[in-house]
Amino acid sequence: MDSEKKTTRRTNPRKNASILSKITFWYTIDLFKKGFKRELEEQDLYEVLPEFESCSLGDQVEREWEQQKQHKNAMFIIFWKMFGPYYCLLSLNMLFHIMFHVVRPMIMSKLVSLLAPNKKESKTIDIYLYSALLILLLLIGLVCRHNFFFLAENLIIKIRTAISTLVYRKLLRLPASRLRYVSFGNITNLITRDVAAFDQFFLNLSYGWTGLIIIVITCCNMYENIGFPTVMVIVVVVILIPAQVSIGIWISSLKKSTCDAADKRIAIIQDVLSNMRSAKMYVWETYVERRITAVREKETSFYFKVVVALFSSIVIGIAAANVTLYLVLMMYIWLGQQLSSQIIYFITGAFTSLIFNFSVATPYTTFYAAQVTAAVKRMQALVQKLEIQSEPTKPCKEGDARINLKNVTLSADDKVILDNVSFDIDRGLTLVTGPASSGKSFLLMTLLKEFNPSKGDLLVEGNTSYASQEPWLFPSTIKQNILFGSKYNYKRYQDVIKVCDLQYDFDLLENGDSTVVADRGINLSKGQQSRINLARAVYKESDIYLLDDCLSSLDPLVETFIFKNCILNFLRNKLVILVSHNTGLMSYATTVLTLRNGSVQSFMNTFSRKVDCSTEITNLKRKMWSREFETADDCSDEKKLIPTKKTNKIYAENKNVGPVNFKIYQKLLNLGGGTYFLLIILFLYIINQLSVSYKDKLVGEWANVGDQISQVNKSAVNTSHYSLLIQKRNDLTMKFTITVVGICLSAIIRGIALFLFFKTVSVNIHNKMLKNILNASIIFFDCNFIGNIVNRFSKDLVTVDESIPFPIHHLTAIIFETAGSLVIIVSTNVTLLIPVLLLLISFSLLRHVYLKTGRPLKRLDASTRSPIIGYLNATLEGLLSVKVFGAEKILKEEFEKHHNLYNSASFSHSSCLKAFVFAADLCVTIFVAVVIFQFVIFSEGVLPADFGLAISQALIMGTELNFALYKVVELETQMTAVERAIEYTTIKKETNAGVQIENWPKATEIKYENVCLSLDNSKTYLLKNINFCIKSQEKIGIVGRTGAGKSSVVAALFRLYEYEGKITIDNTDIKTLSLSFLRSRMSIIPQDPILLDGTLRDNIDPGRKHKEEEIWRALEAVKFQELMRMLDINIKELNLTCGQKQLICLARVLLSNNKILVLDEIVEGVDSETEKLISDIINANFSSCIIIKIAHNLKFVMDCHKILVMYNGEIVECGGPNSLLKNKTGLFYKMVLNSNIRMVT
Repeated sequence: MDSEKKTTRRTNPRKNASILSKITFWYTIDLFKKGFKRELEEQDLYEVLPEFESCSLGDQVEREWEQQKQHKNAMFIIFWKMFGPYYCLLSLNMLFHIMFHVVRPMIMSKLVSLLAPNKKESKTIDIYLYSALLILLLLIGLVCRHNFFFLAENLIIKIRTAISTLVYRKLLRLPASRLRYVSFGNITNLITRDVAAFDQFFLNLSYGWTGLIIIVITCCNMYENIGFPTVMVIVVVVILIPAQVSIGIWISSLKKSTCDAADKRIAIIQDVLSNMRSAKMYVWETYVERRITAVREKETSFYFKVVVALFSSIVIGIAAANVTLYLVLMMYIWLGQQLSSQIIYFITGAFTSLIFNFSVATPYTTFYAAQVTAAVKRMQALVQKLEIQSEPTKPCKEGDARINLKNVTLSADDKVILDNVSFDIDRGLTLVTGPASSGKSFLLMTLLKEFNPSKGDLLVEGNTSYASQEPWLFPSTIKQNILFGSKYNYKRYQDVIKVCDLQYDFDLLENGDSTVVADRGINLSKGQQSRINLARAVYKESDIYLLDDCLSSLDPLVETFIFKNCILNFLRNKLVILVSHNTGLMSYATTVLTLRNGSVQSFMNTFSRKVDCSTEITNLKRKMWSREFETADDCSDEKKLIPTKKTNKIYAENKNVGPVNFKIYQKLLNLGGGTYFLLIILFLYIINQLSVSYKDKLVGEWANVGDQISQVNKSAVNTSHYSLLIQKRNDLTMKFTITVVGICLSAIIRGIALFLFFKTVSVNIHNKMLKNILNASIIFFDCNFIGNIVNRFSKDLVTVDESIPFPIHHLTAIIFETAGSLVIIVSTNVTLLIPVLLLLISFSLLRHVYLKTGRPLKRLDASTRSPIIGYLNATLEGLLSVKVFGAEKILKEEFEKHHNLYNSASFSHSSCLKAFVFAADLCVTIFVAVVIFQFVIFSEGVLPADFGLAISQALIMGTELNFALYKVVELETQMTAVERAIEYTTIKKETNAGVQIENWPKATEIKYENVCLSLDNSKTYLLKNINFCIKSQEKIGIVGRTGAGKSSVVAALFRLYEYEGKITIDNTDIKTLSLSFLRSRMSIIPQDPILLDGTLRDNIDPGRKHKEEEIWRALEAVKFQELMRMLDINIKELNLTCGQKQLICLARVLLSNNKILVLDEIVEGVDSETEKLISDIINANFSSCIIIKIAHNLKFVMDCHKILVMYNGEIVECGGPNSLLKNKTGLFYKMVLNSNIRMVT
């Protein structure tokens, strides 16, 4: 959310380009020059064109949605109204495409007839005119065709932008109560995978409808020239088209299932990435890998059925075209007609179009239409889920803030959450307390209008600010997280920093409040996150402040300071509702509201007058810690837990430069089965192409024999020569029959082989990515945003699955087809080898120039997509805060800014690609012109059949070479996605080398000896010479202010980071142990209990290692018997409180039966009853274990045998609680003294 940073970009040159420059793509020349000199960077991207601006497209689609949302097919109607008429107008370009394919066989036939020996001299002018006409048609065609494709791709960018913007805007207005119905995976796949369905749809749709017209006109033209045999074409069309449409319908169903599975996979990945630190300590890598792989198997199973369906449609088309050509020729002969070269080249010219439509246009049109149909339905379903919107609160006059509830009842999922709640409060501090599941957080959500009461009256007058129990930070700077869209006021900002005790932390951070916050604030301590979260709420000028237990994760000293200076003083004239389990705060509150089971148990006014807390503040001030430990020298030594990036660029990625390394292609080959498998596939392609080329050669011989038979018939002399010609024709017919069968069989077999190859690639690359990510060092996750990682597992992996196989198939086929055409052309006139070589050289130069620009633009296209995914993830996590702070507008603008940059990268890549293809097609046209005039000028002794064969093959070869070149550069640019995916298969993993000791540990002793921990390989330490020892069955408490190094002690024990010194357990150096073995022999309950999306059973027993009876006993031990019959219910449906989640974690720990237990702030944010329950469970079930307690709640560690007091990465005090309390000048004594609020019961 860096709205204060404005980047000025240059105007896109297309905006002011001339018509000629636009239709020839000449305006891209400057970008090509720059790309040729150096690697293009993000600053080289232009300002987005107005037609692609996310804001205007979002406004347009939002208006249309409001008008059509009640319609069953609303999204289809919207897309038609917004883009349909323009596409239809654009499609007029394709009428020339129809004309060219209809007229070309006629011109070819006429040219062949004019080159007959008896007509050549008298028709020389006609030969030149028809040749010029053919070339002119090619030139006009290339201009119309490429501009149509370019403008169609622009439509795709608009559709992608419109739907992404609409989804994000709807998300910003969604009540938090509806979030559980929305999947992050669903949204991510919608804006990456589903919108990608449009990428090829418009292009292939044009070929689809024009193909039908071409088929009809071609059939009419054939009937006029050859008569009855045309019926065979009509019969095949009537059978083929419905069959391919039926396959398309099947594909649509399969595609929906594929996307649903992908949604689930991405949701699990996002869930795990958000809790990776805990997952590693739980040793869940194998479990998570198995779970994600199972979902991936379903996804690939569905998708490769889609691939099989598409290949089936293509093979059916190829077989139908070749068989129909054979039947037409055979029927023509059977009817007693002579096959002259003119007739043969008319038929084969007509079938050139039919083969394309049967084997390419129709299959791909139905394929992409099926994908788009499934995608649009998913889009509409998601937008409808996001349709419910929150109600705004009523404004109030200054000083008149008021909240009034009268008999309010709230229900959710047929369960009463708030029951007949009534109270009326105005200015002052209201403390809301009560046991777990009493409805405290739901009360605040109701006041925020995120839940609508089922009955009763609710009145909230005043602007509202909110601080959540779980701190939520946005991926931006700390300063922007505090301002959060509010106007910067220097004095208020400084005051807020002071009362929230943040200046000390800013002094420690290298970039101060300009430090970039990582996903979920993992580069900050939990206390720092909480104070920034509170500062955001306090900075906003509001009438009402709702604070949901936001002080519970702070140490007593900081909590006291903030409560006194911020809540009692800074907010003294405001209506403040503070949810807290700290009953010691009651004496400072104006009103105390106690909830139990959703009902008001008590409502007390602690002051009979308006609040004047000056006396109480004075008393607190006397107790405040003098902070004599916080000297300037200390500040310089203290460092953050995770090193922050030196750059403030959000979502910056390490972008590769230069060409895709050849090793990437080698790795792709190895992932698919290796060299031998590749040779088998190439052999099948060679067999297929030899069959096709031999068929074309047979057609040429057939034409020559037909001409000779016609001449013999005209001479009326029946000789033995005639009999030989008839026999030769019959032999050619048999060879033609066998060849057609060979073409069909080889096409089927090569399709199966290629399918198996890419299925293997897809499975292996995902599994390797997943394994490496899950086993990567925790440093990797500290330095990479979730959006960046998810981008690789969504869009990049979709490219590997869907965008790589077909270009490789087409490219391989075209290379062999071109080689076959080249041999045929040169065999008719060896001098044509020179223009062929010149064409190949020009293609090589064009490719070299393009890739210098196109490849980095494709990388930019991928890297500029990451912020979009990241913003979606962050918004979903902090949606309630976004709405309460009225930050929807600024987040919408930031999202649109990122989307505009993405659009600019996409448009620049599309423009350069079309400029390259246009230039290549121009070279092809020149080549065809040279071939034509080579025959026309030097026509002496040239057989008409050879001329027809050479020209038809030149047209085919030129088109195929151009298409091949396009596929080469498309493949090379798409390989950047493979490169990005494979990059994740080479991430440095945690080493798991080491020994595994049977029946270890017995937990007789844990010993730290001179342990130092540094994360950035510098001499700046988070732990400094830590030395202590824990004996068998001892409980040890670790306390200290936020950032003192408490969690770093645990991080070293679980070897999350490398450390210096020695840690031994039972006299065994833990560095000598296998990492997974070490972690599996210790249990931890982290501060944020990790519960993954799945069933209750999955979360208690992820490895499914225990019997149901054992799980029941564990639940019974943690006093959670009511869940025994809910083991197979999804965890989200249980609506668990923080304390209940901790109990489930305790049950999980009980099943593991380990001898070492680490409890990291597990009683923060829970009520006193749950805190006592947790303590009782621990004492009853873990008495034989070594227990390490980390806590701000000093009462929780008072039963420990020993307490370590940490400050600035060092142990400043160590001893039993009683002995430490005897030291009146010690840090622990002062912490206890200032924690009297928390110690009151």
